[in-house]
Amino acid sequence: MLKYWIWLSTRQNVSSAQVIALLSRFGSAVAIYHADEEALKSGSDAPVSPSLLDKSLTGAEIILQQCYQKNIHVMTIQDAQYPARLRSIDNPPIVLYYKGVFPAIDTLPVIAMVGTRKASAYGLMQAKRLGYQVAKCGGVVVSGGAEGIDTMCLTGALSANRPVIAVLGCGVDVVYPASNRTLFEDIAFHGCLVSEFPPQTPALGSHFPVRNRIISALSLGVVVVEAPKRSGALITANRALEQGRDVFTVPGNVGTATCEGNIQLLREGAIVVEDGWDIMKEYVHLYPDLVCHQPKAIPMQLTPAQQKKAVRTGEKLPPRAKKPEKKAPPANVSDTKVIDKWENRAYIDVQEILDSLSPDEKAAVTQLTDGEKHIDQIIAASGVPAARITAALTLLQIKGYVRENPGKRFCLAEKE
Repeated sequence: MLKYWIWLSTRQNVSSAQVIALLSRFGSAVAIYHADEEALKSGSDAPVSPSLLDKSLTGAEIILQQCYQKNIHVMTIQDAQYPARLRSIDNPPIVLYYKGVFPAIDTLPVIAMVGTRKASAYGLMQAKRLGYQVAKCGGVVVSGGAEGIDTMCLTGALSANRPVIAVLGCGVDVVYPASNRTLFEDIAFHGCLVSEFPPQTPALGSHFPVRNRIISALSLGVVVVEAPKRSGALITANRALEQGRDVFTVPGNVGTATCEGNIQLLREGAIVVEDGWDIMKEYVHLYPDLVCHQPKAIPMQLTPAQQKKAVRTGEKLPPRAKKPEKKAPPANVSDTKVIDKWENRAYIDVQEILDSLSPDEKAAVTQLTDGEKHIDQIIAASGVPAARITAALTLLQIKGYVRENPGKRFCLAEKE
């Protein structure tokens, strides 16, 4: 019956929360598939998404055939193997695709390790060293598989002959970045490649913020190894806090752009990390038979290729797109709604930034011009699929244009 689960997980404009609600009512993906519009509506005033009324299984059958051909496993949210840690978050993936052996997550001290793609030699070295030490002390490292910090954390953990987990922002059959082909092959053999995206899904920028919630949810704690001030790694840390996970960070080099996020996390009370035992000792009481102190470690060095990829200390990060210069307002009165600027606060001017945004980001931010909204309201009003709106809101937070408030409510950010 996997084709029905794949059908359900690929419905457009239907959020994870809505799917969970449907599953609580109907009990299974098969029952949801066979339900008609009246049954799906069930007294609700909200219209039923047209995608739930589209009963074609062709797309799901193609995906399932690809999985069989490429030895890709499919796990649903109702499977016993599906991690309770992941199921408990407010927007869990309905289906997971994986290659390799999926570990018993809920019985293991899983540690997420994240950071910037454009890392310094210091950051790359710390990532490799900490990945190795966490693994030697009994931890299972989970990361994103991107260049930079992710790659070095996974490489270090593999060198300790321990399984690792890489959560991808593309299909598990897609090698991105291409330079990680050998690493991914090793992970599939010694650990697990995981994604909520079907096979052949390309690595789009909007996929990575969505993926990050899985990384933090699978873990007991998240280690930010090196991250600039506005970084997806910091969003992952915030998600970790929302999910009740611990947040650790490595002391960064003061004055280095790639470490500004680390300094910020230290100010906010993140646990300071000097070595892998600083992380794993927090969980020895939970896993006394798995976690142990390993004081001796092999020397860690960067290869010439890894050194070449490092951002030199003092080197500026690639510049972000500049905000358009503010233009004088037209003589006629605009009919564009603006957020209520109570307490004389100056909020981001949406009209000023629109030209620098992607279509999904525009769709999300324009819903906030008349005030704070819940994420479900933004999704419904925008007409953009839930996963893409979630990703757009995350990217808008990274850019400093949008702020998330408690209860999954979003509003425009204040100008700096």
